[in-house]
Amino acid sequence: MQTKIKTISKISVAFVTLTCLGSVALLLRILSVGYLLNFNRKYFIPFTSKLILKIIEVDIELPKEIEFINKGQYFITFNHNSALDIFVLTALGHTNTIFLLSEKTLKIFPLTITALSIGVLYIPQQHHVERRLSFFKKLEKLAKSKKINIAGSSEGVHDHHHGIDRFNKGVYHFATACKLDIIPYFITTPKKNDILEGYLSDVNKGLIRIEKLETIDTQNWTLDDLVKNKEATRAVFVNKFNEVYNTELA
Repeated sequence: MQTKIKTISKISVAFVTLTCLGSVALLLRILSVGYLLNFNRKYFIPFTSKLILKIIEVDIELPKEIEFINKGQYFITFNHNSALDIFVLTALGHTNTIFLLSEKTLKIFPLTITALSIGVLYIPQQHHVERRLSFFKKLEKLAKSKKINIAGSSEGVHDHHHGIDRFNKGVYHFATACKLDIIPYFITTPKKNDILEGYLSDVNKGLIRIEKLETIDTQNWTLDDLVKNKEATRAVFVNKFNEVYNTELA
């Protein structure tokens, strides 16, 4: 009973903190007419994300060198096993980077106002076929007209299991069409924190580590090889997952 009360207390404090700081960050974006977007991305929201993780007693280990990402234009992707992933990723402080989230997360108000403060775009879910297609067409035009990175989960919205889910074709069609090299981030999450559904399960103490894997060159990719290249990228994550967790996923 005491454990449950402590968990609820940590979540409550975290959500209130996220709402307050997210509101300040969003106000900064609005009042500056967007000029402080990169300030929020590099300083304000990384501070907020690290604070949220500290409140729920989760430690984080970031790569030693992360500034490289600001020198090019990339598609950034990652394995997605925890609801805490968004805090780990935004803690990196990447500027000129647009994160993609599912419209499913719009119901989480504290997260939504924080996300809007850094210019997050929301992907329509797969059953909204026409809107989803229109979204990726607009995203492609944006990426080709501005030197900006796009960051999103290859697995998208999926049922939880301890592993690497199937990869969606949409983001790889986009990366191929825009000739964006891929930055793979691998997030090592303790299995006790390794839950997508249900925030009560995501607040156990533990250390989450994020590391950059080798950049994937897409300059010779074609849409004819879309499935092959998507699966080859997934294999990179599967191999890393097996190495880290001593498993034999396929």
